[in-house]
Amino acid sequence: MRVSWHKPPKAMGLLVLAIATALVAVAVSAVRAPGNGQHRASESLSSARPQVSAPVRPARACTGTALTPASNVQAAINSAPPGTTFCFGRGIYRVSSLVPKSRDVLDGGDRTAILDGGNSAPFAIDGDSASPGPSDVTVRGFVIQNFDTPLQRGAIQDYNGPGWIIQNNHITKNAAAGVATGNDVRVLGNLIDHNGQEGFSAHGNGALYENNVIAYNNYNLRVSPGWEAGGGKAFDTRSLTFKSNYVHDNGGAGLWADTDNIYTRYEDNTISNNSGPGIYEEISYDAIIINNTITGNGGPSSPGGGSRPGWAWNAGIQLRRSGAQSASAPMIISGNIVANNYNSISLVESPRSGCTRVQSLPWYGPCNVQNVLVENNWITMAQGATGAYQDGAGNGIFTSQNNVFRDNHYCVATDIHPNDGYTFDWFGWMDGWLDFSTWQITWLQEAGTFTVGGTCRPS
Repeated sequence: MRVSWHKPPKAMGLLVLAIATALVAVAVSAVRAPGNGQHRASESLSSARPQVSAPVRPARACTGTALTPASNVQAAINSAPPGTTFCFGRGIYRVSSLVPKSRDVLDGGDRTAILDGGNSAPFAIDGDSASPGPSDVTVRGFVIQNFDTPLQRGAIQDYNGPGWIIQNNHITKNAAAGVATGNDVRVLGNLIDHNGQEGFSAHGNGALYENNVIAYNNYNLRVSPGWEAGGGKAFDTRSLTFKSNYVHDNGGAGLWADTDNIYTRYEDNTISNNSGPGIYEEISYDAIIINNTITGNGGPSSPGGGSRPGWAWNAGIQLRRSGAQSASAPMIISGNIVANNYNSISLVESPRSGCTRVQSLPWYGPCNVQNVLVENNWITMAQGATGAYQDGAGNGIFTSQNNVFRDNHYCVATDIHPNDGYTFDWFGWMDGWLDFSTWQITWLQEAGTFTVGGTCRPS
């Protein structure tokens, strides 16, 4: 066992947050993203313009009120009863902040209708002009581009209208976020790419993000990844699900839940080449992280290098101040392929910040890294480490908070760790660095394996 321990001179997570917040004013004036086209998986974050192609879908008929680019779209919506289907014909529609009615269907064909904000209109579709906003609206089949969205807001902006379906759209080159969603919203089969800040901003209860491609958002790192940028961030959500999404090459975290989220589920996602952590669960509760493939995220070796924080940060799966409320129902991290990220799986306890906010929902208790079970994952490491860390918050994460690693499979590039000045062996624990034999003794990992060379994958 190696007992040397390198950690930041102060709580790095909080320092990064403070620096990032100071940069927000600078970021506001420079959140434009580059253009789109054909994706190359090996392309790194740089000044180049990576391109993404939208999937080709069969033609689909639309029956309803026909619109053309010459139509006054808002006037047509205002004069029709709730629940009307609007069929947008082929062409470019210069619109600003369309306000639908409840149960309306806005149909853009098969991405043949383009809603364009001309880099000046704030939103394409706005569900927040009233509270509550219109419910059960469907937005499908559009290209939605060039809207001058404010930071943390989406070209489709709907925090206040429940039950929306946002499906099969290409949402691209908007100033801040692609979509911003609230209660019971379903975001299905969209391509959300090249937005200036992030792909999504999720609030509310019961939302589902499924089968989306979320890529190249904040590509030039013009918004600080430590504040809010990248694939997207969730705030104060309940029962939010991310399933079968492909999240790649974003400038920041891939999928990030930050502050008072509970019952978030990450399942069957592919998360790769993001400049920050792949999945980041922060100041939140009772998540389930299962069966994801998480590769090439974070830190100095990632595309663009992220913010290069080193130590435990920028892991494939990263927890800070997050865990389960009950030892009988732990937070599960299981069945994931976690390969060649800067760090692999990091549980980080740091001083309390932001976890006792007064809110209308119940307060869920102290936001500690507690009752976390990390089991049966396939972890490949060429650098960094897997383990638990305290960042100025005491040793409870190791001794009394019921955190367990067991039955995981590790493949490492070399027997001797190629330390980079931050990490000095493959496993972090009790303010020290452990080799596998000591790690195995610590956890009685009889079913765990450790292999030098190769890639760990399920048989």
